[in-house]
Amino acid sequence: MRLQSLLMVLMLPVMAGCSHWPGPEHRDVTLAGIEQLLEEQCQPDPTLSEGLDGIRQSLTQQQQSMADFQASVQTSLQNLPARPVSTVPSVNGSGTQCDVERSRKATPVTSDNKVVIGATEWVYLAPPGRYLSARVDTGAETSSISARNIVRFERDGKRWVSFDLDTGNADNDIHLEAPLERNVRIRQASFDDIDRRPVVVFDVRLGDKLHQPTEFTLADRSRMSYPVLLGRSFLKDMAVVDVGQEFIHPRSKNR
Repeated sequence: MRLQSLLMVLMLPVMAGCSHWPGPEHRDVTLAGIEQLLEEQCQPDPTLSEGLDGIRQSLTQQQQSMADFQASVQTSLQNLPARPVSTVPSVNGSGTQCDVERSRKATPVTSDNKVVIGATEWVYLAPPGRYLSARVDTGAETSSISARNIVRFERDGKRWVSFDLDTGNADNDIHLEAPLERNVRIRQASFDDIDRRPVVVFDVRLGDKLHQPTEFTLADRSRMSYPVLLGRSFLKDMAVVDVGQEFIHPRSKNR
């Protein structure tokens, strides 16, 4: 009997709690209310929408800037001067078909209007009035030309020199006489002796734009690959050398 009384006492709080469920807050929950709540929660955030619009506008501006930059680069590339094609002359010294093609192109120049020349070029010399292949050497101050049988003499009280101009073919050497401008002393790298060389002046033309009288020392260059060496005295203030190019300029037609 006492056990039954005890169980009844324990069950009273539980039964009292059940009598209050569902409460008012639970009884007001309906399906329509749930749908309305979901709709409100799914509405887009205005601040988020504004942020996305800003990102779209920024991307549009960047795309326009990139298009403008590409157009600017394309215009700059189109305005660059054409790079001359390097060729090697034929063995007999008559040049190649590429000489004719290069003659149709504009003379390459730098931004400060200096003519670009290759490490080797054709030069027209007067006298004797013919073309010879020349090696361009920025390490040499004075130009040099290959000559044999050099003889100094006087004519009408002035100093002259006679010599055989080496054209690269002994059968085609040209005998010349020219006023002696001066003598220079050259110390040979492999000898202690000092070589006293005569200096004469030739009228030199390289391409269509380089033309001036130039001093040359006379020396036997028969063991060299080129009979003519052009030094800085010819290049100064007029030309720059592209050592990666050869025979950029064709044989000039304006002699």
